[in-house]
Amino acid sequence: MKGFVLAGTRSGIGKTTLSMGLMSAFEDVSPFKVGPDYIDPSFHKFVTGNKSYNLDLFLMGEDGVKYSFYKHSKHLSIVEGVMGLYDGLGNDLDNFSTAHLSRVLNLPVILVVDSGGKSTSIAAEVLGYKLLDPRVNIAGVIINKVNSEKLYSMLKEAVEMHTGIPCVGYLKNDEKLAISSRHLGLLQAEEIEDLEEKKSILKEEIKKTIDLKKIEDIATDISFKKEMDLFNEFENRYKGLKVGVAKDSAFSFYYEDNIELLQKMGIDILEFSPIKDKKVPDVDLLYFGGGYPENYLLELSGNRSFLDSLKSYHEKGGFIYGECGGFMYLSSAIKDLSGQRYTMSNLLDCDVKMTGKLFIKRFGYVDVEWGDLKGKAHEFHYSTIDDQGLDERVFKLIKQDGREWMCGYKNKNLIAGYPHIHFFKSLDIILEILEGVKRCRT
Repeated sequence: MKGFVLAGTRSGIGKTTLSMGLMSAFEDVSPFKVGPDYIDPSFHKFVTGNKSYNLDLFLMGEDGVKYSFYKHSKHLSIVEGVMGLYDGLGNDLDNFSTAHLSRVLNLPVILVVDSGGKSTSIAAEVLGYKLLDPRVNIAGVIINKVNSEKLYSMLKEAVEMHTGIPCVGYLKNDEKLAISSRHLGLLQAEEIEDLEEKKSILKEEIKKTIDLKKIEDIATDISFKKEMDLFNEFENRYKGLKVGVAKDSAFSFYYEDNIELLQKMGIDILEFSPIKDKKVPDVDLLYFGGGYPENYLLELSGNRSFLDSLKSYHEKGGFIYGECGGFMYLSSAIKDLSGQRYTMSNLLDCDVKMTGKLFIKRFGYVDVEWGDLKGKAHEFHYSTIDDQGLDERVFKLIKQDGREWMCGYKNKNLIAGYPHIHFFKSLDIILEILEGVKRCRT
């Protein structure tokens, strides 16, 4: 069992394209993604056939990250970084960045740099990344968007001469190879018609221009210890409970570890589709995760049979938990960019409107407080709350800069809001919900 981190000098450098190519070029790959991202893991799963797991030091803690990594590692673990290598929460080097994670897991880093507009200066760029934190093991370089093999040879010589870090290959500057914004963030991997073709082209190109043997040599042996099982005490605690998970094109954003933790607790997971199903499943708790409800407004608002069933479930005291896209669906309505209003479940007394841009004021990591209970979460949404009603809000969200606001709307046994919560560092919150379900059931 071996592993490495694929990191970039910045966002948009081509990490996802190269990650997909490398993951498809090797056999028996365990894919991972640094940070809270839901999009890239769906592409990892597409190319490897294996689930991709998030590794997020803020949301999971060091023990949680180690637990997930060791539990899910196979022959070769490839960890795709997030943003630039050192980018995280603030400018401290222990800032939950890709570099920070590589140190926690003792993994070497292969750094992706762009060839554009430079020659010998590329060495200065790589050297800067090497020297900023000598604890980070930058063990290889891949140069992206290279126009010719001759240019690659010149850039390779500069990097190796002035930094001592080997170049392991390059990727040509070819639009046919890129995974563009047309793909990322709008559609799920399985919905993209040409992705299988793109995967094949990328795989063959990478075999020509990247030294896969050298990458395997760089990958560090994972000193697999019988990793502490953080959740042994909860094994089968809720055996017999059933949780329905909304899973279709509109709702697909779930941390795999969250679902697996529920299963470890003895909970049966039943997937359902608010787009296609006629009624809610016979379960003790409905879990509506994030996704793209704004892309399926006609289908969701038009499925009156399911919406009536959901309303009846709620009125009878059924437990419901929703995050981001799930929260939007549980609101009264979603207004699209033109202002047209589509009725949703109408279980929460507020509308949501699309804005067409990231709601930057509340973007990013937040601490969560629910009374005496504490957790960690992440917000990322292109909508905002409109026409707020009188429903109680139970979550206090706190940013690192001290800003605070209330979210987590509550109505009977329904709680929903924008924050995406990872259960590892928000265990008390999910346990509080499950204990309420258990008490009601007995």
